[in-house]
Amino acid sequence: MVISGRAPHLAGDGHQRRTVRIGVREAHHKKVRSSNAWCFFFLTCAAGCFIIRMISDVCGAVRPAVKLRQAKKGTAMREEKASALPLLLDVRRMDENNRAYAYRMLRKNIMTLQLQPGCQLSEAELCEQLAMSRTPVHEALMMLKSEWLVDVLPQRGSIVSKISVPYLNEGFAMRRILEPALLRGLAGKLTREQLNEFQELLNRQNEDLYLDQDAADDFFISLDNDFHRLLYHDSGYDRIWEAMHNVTSHMDRVRYLDSALCRGNIASVQKEHEQIFGYLRDGLPLDVDVEALFEHHLGMYRENFQKILERFPDFFVRT
Repeated sequence: MVISGRAPHLAGDGHQRRTVRIGVREAHHKKVRSSNAWCFFFLTCAAGCFIIRMISDVCGAVRPAVKLRQAKKGTAMREEKASALPLLLDVRRMDENNRAYAYRMLRKNIMTLQLQPGCQLSEAELCEQLAMSRTPVHEALMMLKSEWLVDVLPQRGSIVSKISVPYLNEGFAMRRILEPALLRGLAGKLTREQLNEFQELLNRQNEDLYLDQDAADDFFISLDNDFHRLLYHDSGYDRIWEAMHNVTSHMDRVRYLDSALCRGNIASVQKEHEQIFGYLRDGLPLDVDVEALFEHHLGMYRENFQKILERFPDFFVRT
């Protein structure tokens, strides 16, 4: 009777213990799952923040014009060291050695004003950002010095040259003289393949007009240069374009400022590109004043030049 009396009690007690153990295991599993969920949540947040930061960096990398628009109206942007404005780097081309890559990246950063006129250039910091030794960086700076984009000053080292108003005027004068002659020589004489190249550029420029302003500014100048480069290329004057590109470097920085700050001109530039393309395709009417066309087309920056001078006086030298 004792055994039979205790058996149900033991069976019930064992069942309770098994129930407790199962409950403990389930609670433990829930705790583990909860812990894993929280870990996943925090990892996701961290990854999200990292991705957002990367996107922000990329946006900054393709939109240096944003920095210019953020400057307070009526004041010049303060000069900053190169280390305060990280270089915007493209993928290296297959055929580029260190010097060629350093030159291309430094020139691009100067032309888009990521490296602002007057800012100090530390070779050590540039070497670190470009991940190369000092020799190719130094050689690239000397190449830019020969193009009047870098100044080497006693006791100060290398600085980005300020925009020279006389150099700006010389660049404008050279293009204004040459490009009307190029159009006359090409009008109505291009092959279908050559016309297609111009048309493709125009299509890309038209797409650019509908982009977000911050995304579009940096691309339009590049496409604009490509359009004019084709005038020289199809005329057989590639070396003249290279020489011209160097002479007009100060003018091109002003064009970049004008594009970033006074974007209304971009639509006008595109309209005149369409007009020039029509002459290339169909021929040049006798009553067209080609000199006046390029005087206006190449000189659109002059409409806002005084405003640019007033807003960024420290970017310029007038002698």
